[in-house]
Amino acid sequence: MARVKALLPETKAAHHLSILIDEPLGNCQKLLSGHRSENAGQLAKLLRSALGRDVLFALMGEARPEWFSKYQKQLDVNAARRKLIEAQREIEAVQQGLIE
Repeated sequence: MARVKALLPETKAAHHLSILIDEPLGNCQKLLSGHRSENAGQLAKLLRSALGRDVLFALMGEARPEWFSKYQKQLDVNAARRKLIEAQREIEAVQQGLIE
């Protein structure tokens, strides 16, 4: 949970976690302080949250099974496609400015 804590805002981390995974504040405070271990349900909520990708990478640490390496490569492909689409939009906008 220490790795997950690093993903949360420093101030009111337990409060943010409570909202993120819909758990009582007290439970989240204990999770982040190490007085309670996370359970499968809480991990699933974290993975399904807006921080899911970062949580997955934190949980995996240095482990790189084949499926995870493929997943990372697919994420790189997706990011490159997004950049390409954005560049194409910028080119079209510049071209449109030349026409007008």
